[in-house]
This record gives sequence, C-alpha cells and structure tokens, in this order.
Amino acid sequence: MGEDLSKKYAKILFVFCGGGCKAVFQAVAATELVKAGFTPDHIMSASAGTCNALGFVEQPGVAGAEKTLLVWEKYINSPDAIYEVHPFLRERLAHLLGVVPQATQSWGPSGSVLHDLRRAVTFLPLVISLGVRMPLRIAGRAVSVVFRLMDAFASPHKSFRRVVQAPEIQEMFGELDKYFEFKRMKAFLDPLPLLARLGGEFDLQKVLASPIVWHILTERYEDGATVMFSNRDADISIDTGDDSRRKKAKLDLFFQRIRASMALYPLFEMVEMKGQRFLDADLANPLPVEEAFSLGCDTIFMFLNVPRQTVRAEPNPLRDLGELNDLMRLNERYIHHRIKAAQEMAKERGVNLFIIRPEEIPPGLGLLEIDRNVIEFVKTHERQRMKEYLGNLDAHNLRMASPLPHPSCVSLFGEGSKEGPCAGY
Repeated sequence: MGEDLSKKYAKILFVFCGGGCKAVFQAVAATELVKAGFTPDHIMSASAGTCNALGFVEQPGVAGAEKTLLVWEKYINSPDAIYEVHPFLRERLAHLLGVVPQATQSWGPSGSVLHDLRRAVTFLPLVISLGVRMPLRIAGRAVSVVFRLMDAFASPHKSFRRVVQAPEIQEMFGELDKYFEFKRMKAFLDPLPLLARLGGEFDLQKVLASPIVWHILTERYEDGATVMFSNRDADISIDTGDDSRRKKAKLDLFFQRIRASMALYPLFEMVEMKGQRFLDADLANPLPVEEAFSLGCDTIFMFLNVPRQTVRAEPNPLRDLGELNDLMRLNERYIHHRIKAAQEMAKERGVNLFIIRPEEIPPGLGLLEIDRNVIEFVKTHERQRMKEYLGNLDAHNLRMASPLPHPSCVSLFGEGSKEGPCAGY
C-alpha cells in the first residue's frame, strides 16, 4: 500500500460474506481493491467468503487475489465442480425410481403385481412433485429462505428450531422419511469435489504463517452462537519441535474449521469437533457487524453478494407471498438494518466503512449454479464498476455519509423515491 493510503486508511479489514456462487462478485471486487493498493491486515469470512479468503491469506497482495480468481475459472465453474448428490440420497432415489418399471415386469420383485402397483401409486406423486417443484438448484434457495425466517422471531438463535418443531413441519418430515429415510442421512449434497480441490490448491502452512490475520466464522449448532476461529489460534500453531504427525493433526484441525465455515446445512453436512457440531455462520449471521468492529481496525470493507433492492415499508399479503421465492428481496430489510447499525458504529468509533455489493445478479448465477460464461461476465462488468468506485472512493465512505433512513420512512433506491441512494451504499 502506498504511504498516503497507509496513513489515511491504516489497519484494514476485509469482510467476505457468504452467498454461494454469487461470491464470485466479491472475489473480483476485492482483487481490484488489492491492485489499487489496499492490502488487508485482517480478513473475516463465512461460507463462500471463506473459499475466497484462502487465496488472499495464503499470498497477501495481487498474487493471492489473482489466484482466487483462477480457482473460480478453473475449478468453481459448474455445479458438478461444487457438489455431488449425497451417496445415500442417490441410492434412495435410484431405488425409488426403479420401482415403477419393476412393478410392470412379470410378477414384480415381491411376487405380487398388485402389491408393487400399490407401492408405485403411493410414492409416484411424491417423486413427481419433488422432481417438478424442488430441483437441486432451487433447493438451496428454499433452505436459505427457511433460515432467513429466523430474523422474524425475537430470539434468532432459537427460531429455526421453533420452525422445524412445528407439528405441520414434523408431519411433513415424517411423510418424507417414509420414502427417503432422511433420519439416516446427514446432508443432501456432498461437497467433496470442491473440498478436494481447495485442499490440493492451497498450502495451509502458508495460510497459518501469513501476515494477514484470518478470522473464520462458524455457528455452533447446539446453541446457535457465532464462533470465531483464527489462523492465530494457539492449538493450531505449528512449532519447530512438532513432528510430522503432530503437524498434520494441526493442519487437519484447521481445515476442519474451514470446512465448518462452508457447511451450508442441511445441504452439506455439519462438521463435528470435540463433541460439538458447527455449520455455516452466514445462515444466522449474514452481516457480522459486531464481530467486525470488535477487531479494532481503522477501515472496514464489507463485501455483500446480494444487490440493492427497494425496502417496502408496508406489509402486503399478496406481494409478501410472491416475494417468498425472491431471496434477495426477502433479505433486504434485514440487511438494511444491519448496514444502518454498522454505519452508526462507524460514526461513533471513527472507522471508515465501505459496503461493496453487486448492482444485479446475472441469469445463471445462484447459490449453487454457475458456469464459465457467467464468471467472464462478472469479471468484465465488476472490474469496470470498481474502477469507477475507486475513482471516487471517499464518496462511498458510510462514516462520512448521512445516516441511512429507516425503511418505514422511505422506499430506498426505488423509482420515484424522494431520497436517492446514500453515498457508499
């Protein structure tokens, strides 16, 4: 970082939030910041942001940023590269879908064609319904919507448990379990393809020795608390006297914490460590404001992977129902309140605060959906946008901007709004 930037912005924190494949936006935006001379002293990450953080931490500077983009281009460029259907679920689906043709062959496996036909009629509507209404790329959005409903309750960490314990939900799970035996399965998808790539691509010893302090956010399933691990934790520090076995054990524990941060449950399996289970913290804490400001940095760049949306003040049953399938709009009111809280903290503590988020999400880019053409599109457009952003950076500093209005007072950023976008947001 140049001397002028170093004096003006001092200790810098990058906050990489989650968002699945949409995190390609933050990878491009953060790379442009690093190229402009903003090398972070600290990085905080959760979910897909943790995948991006690996390159920035392993090789601080432009080289690590470019390596992060290269990982997207080479490895995270199709759904097949990110996950596979969980082997148990694949086995169950193959078994279920195979019953219909079996029922029409001779007398069927049970020895009674009537019995087999009855089995087919019983579960065939379920299979058709799941196939039509819940393809895998939509399943991620559906799961995220359920978790976002936590914010409507007074106790966010307990609300999901309240939802799943509702009699109607339990009855639905019971019916599904008759066919799929979900209780025997720990997750729907297997992230092994991506984890194997990351494990082979990055040198965890370099990550531990990096001058950048990396804070890895996870959620503890037992009580819903946000837990922050770090590459500076004493129990993973590699000493000169450590033999190869002890060194490997520490690196394995560190990789477990990285995996836990990316464990989008129930799509991906939770990670168990020392008798406790950990999962993706982005589900319950998508904008870690308090955690970010607790580090004492002078400048904070928060990278969100959802675009700005209007914040509707009044409830409307019909529109609310239609928006249940629009994750970005469902989230915006919550995100607005979190950014408002961050701005208040920035003004109170004299911290420079920048919120960087995409203008729109292109077709073909979702939680678990991406391809090479989308990556190229994002790279081209985001680089140009970041040049304009950096050309007038001070105008985007929320510490210097007017306080964000309350959503009950004004519809933000919508057509006909009396107040335009606040600088920096």
